[in-house]
Amino acid sequence: MIDLDTARREVERGPQNTFSASFAELFDRQGADSLRRSSGEHHVTASCLVIDPAAEAVLLNHHRKAGLWGQFGGHLEPADTSLRDAARREAEEESGLRPLARITAAPIDLHVHDLSAAFGTCTRHFDVIFAAQASTDDSPHVSDESFDVAWFRLDRLPDDLMPDLPDRLPGLFRSAAAALSSRD
Repeated sequence: MIDLDTARREVERGPQNTFSASFAELFDRQGADSLRRSSGEHHVTASCLVIDPAAEAVLLNHHRKAGLWGQFGGHLEPADTSLRDAARREAEEESGLRPLARITAAPIDLHVHDLSAAFGTCTRHFDVIFAAQASTDDSPHVSDESFDVAWFRLDRLPDDLMPDLPDRLPGLFRSAAAALSSRD
């Protein structure tokens, strides 16, 4: 399982934004329990925005519980050794694209969001977002957690995106593309 110091370092390597202080407060308040889904209603999750920079497209999943389109992600598992590993695992499991060889070294965003009752005892996720590169030529597969998985051009996004994602997605795409291109 990811240890608290590793999680703190990864969060600190991400872009510092309006949610950064919330992560620090969660870590101080709950310690290592903030990394376990079973330890409370507020906890850290890891997600991954999969992009094709050349096609200006994003790969999204239509999440079963949320009933909306969004990036791949979820809870940390005992085998995960870093938030980056958890984000990669989630994206590979939920997209069917394996392996995702190009993933950002650091998070491209930090985000905190409340959840609907469909998520049970989870009421707030502290999401650490990484990015990965794939191609629209790749064929994704739908997992049990999704209704669908599909590529969308940035200028043709679905109407039923996760709340605030329509406003955030263009900036996330730019951050992802810049971070992935700097690794060439």
